[in-house]
Amino acid sequence: MGNMMQKISRAGLVLVLIGIGLLAISLGDTAISFREPKSFEEILEAGIQPGDHVSGQVPFLLDTFASKQTWTENTSTHSATPKKTSSLYYVLPAGEYYVGLTVHAQDFSAANDLVDQTYSYLNGGNAPTSGLTLDTRVVEMDEELSAMFRDDLKEYYGYTDQELNDLKPFLMVEPRGFTAIRVFCGAGVAAILVGVILLVMRWRKISAQIRQSREEMPGPDLD
Repeated sequence: MGNMMQKISRAGLVLVLIGIGLLAISLGDTAISFREPKSFEEILEAGIQPGDHVSGQVPFLLDTFASKQTWTENTSTHSATPKKTSSLYYVLPAGEYYVGLTVHAQDFSAANDLVDQTYSYLNGGNAPTSGLTLDTRVVEMDEELSAMFRDDLKEYYGYTDQELNDLKPFLMVEPRGFTAIRVFCGAGVAAILVGVILLVMRWRKISAQIRQSREEMPGPDLD
């Protein structure tokens, strides 16, 4: 057991573990990023599925159904920074149904303008021109947001409980930084490769040293 542990490169093992961690958080989204993206106009007509890559300008957007607030707590002073809204969750038309759309703080203004323009268009005004452009993935909505989304569809969009049950699982369209995710994935692969090389080199080096030391040990004196 001692010889085996001696043969393992700590640096190599750490690199392999780091690489596995990077792949765990990036591999799925990297695969999505290489899929042919659908436009938001396409999903408006045909709907979406989990794992879809959707990119481009959002043509229409309806009201928010939830928001996410963040803050920082200081445990030493038992204080917290003021709450800030970091994400808003909107209702997005998709095919015959609706899905959720996550919008982060930097796009709040464009998203709210698009909502106003959408309702103006529905009331006979001009087509929306707001420049809300996103690169996104499609995932199943989490349980907490699903409950709020369900209540919103029932209260404001006329869905019955049975219809909502048939719609499950609800889907969420989420913006993703696919370029950064690909970098993480590539770094993960590189870390694993370098780690494996270090592990193999260390294993061979120590194994050779052990063999050599055994060969140089004097044999028993039979005289």
